[in-house]
Amino acid sequence: MLAETELQAIEKPNCHIMRLPEDLVRQLFRYLPELCDKVRLASTASKFRLAFEDWARVRRNELVAEDVEMMRLPDIIDFFSIAGPFIKVLHVDCASFQKESLLVEFMAEFCKNIEEINFTNVTDDFHYHALLARLTKLRRVSIDCMDAEDVLNFNLQGNRDLESFELINGCYTGKHLCGFPKLQSLVLRDCLLWNSGEFGIPLKTLRSLDLDNCCFEVMNQSLYHKIAECCVQLEELSFSGCDTNFEVIAQLCNCNLQRCTLKTWMTSNELNIGFLSTLAEKKGNNLSYLKLAGQFQITNEHARYVGQLSSLKELHWSTNDVLDDDHFKFFNDLSGLEVLGLFWCGHVTDIGLMRMVRKCMKLKRIDLKECDEVTDQFVLNAIAWLGKSSGRALVLNVDGTKIKQSLLSHADYLAPQNNVKLVFTNVKA
Repeated sequence: MLAETELQAIEKPNCHIMRLPEDLVRQLFRYLPELCDKVRLASTASKFRLAFEDWARVRRNELVAEDVEMMRLPDIIDFFSIAGPFIKVLHVDCASFQKESLLVEFMAEFCKNIEEINFTNVTDDFHYHALLARLTKLRRVSIDCMDAEDVLNFNLQGNRDLESFELINGCYTGKHLCGFPKLQSLVLRDCLLWNSGEFGIPLKTLRSLDLDNCCFEVMNQSLYHKIAECCVQLEELSFSGCDTNFEVIAQLCNCNLQRCTLKTWMTSNELNIGFLSTLAEKKGNNLSYLKLAGQFQITNEHARYVGQLSSLKELHWSTNDVLDDDHFKFFNDLSGLEVLGLFWCGHVTDIGLMRMVRKCMKLKRIDLKECDEVTDQFVLNAIAWLGKSSGRALVLNVDGTKIKQSLLSHADYLAPQNNVKLVFTNVKA
């Protein structure tokens, strides 16, 4: 409902724009596409500037550095003096670095409330690195490099509220992330890690750690033990590579760890038995999410240990056809399992999936991708089985199976007692 003053303004076709009520003026900024456009309107009169400040104060305003790089100096001054205090998120493509020194000065001076910076196309000639040292309210920083051998120099020590740091495709020396009391998420993906022994320890508040496809130039096995000893609040862990220390990861899983993703490429060996057996001894402890991906072999003993992780709510496999129906025979204690994801499991058939539907009484979602031995019959069998239970429902997200869309018009699927919902979609592995 429009306020009475707004209705009166609309009813007067010759009402001057400067006489519009403040609430209506603030609405104008909703219809301007870019922050630069909003600032141009705000700079025309004090009435519009005050309205812009009221509008911007309650929003998480984002700035793309390229949008101001081509401005004339007077326009840059106007832009930052008006919008600078209200900018919370900054996006910088470092491949475009015209006026970078000038923009760093303006951003450091006027944009003191920036909480998040996302850098892309970064090289070791990091034009904007000085900004990290001059801002003090950063909470999230993401740096995406052009080359994994680019050695970065930056100083974040003034940002004591840093909560999340992500480095992609760069060289990390282990010295930049020490002593942040609020750091909760650390992502190092496709990175070259030097001096891993100086890895930002202690990270006592860390809750999420992702070391995805990182190369340890100076390999230090004590790194894993440091993580286990220092990251006592870790809840989510993602490791990939062939040098994973499974015993230490098992130690982590016996603490607060709730989500674990392991990607390993051992083509001639099985998935580490000690890791799974340690977890199985305590029924998974607090572990609620487990994803296993890679080119390893799975034996019945592996399956038996996985089947004892009664704490699991989500179990995902992406194993290049090493999982088959017989392995599901050993999944006897997954009583709390709610979500099952199978990706590239070409040896799993309708028989194996029905075993899971019968055994896991809380199972409410199955994601299938490139499981080409699963057919319409599994859906019809699931409909019949779930029809016997009271109120139990199941969602099937399928892609790359033999389940046909014509099943959506099948009489059993359309029946009122059907508790299965079939969704044809692209499920991310």
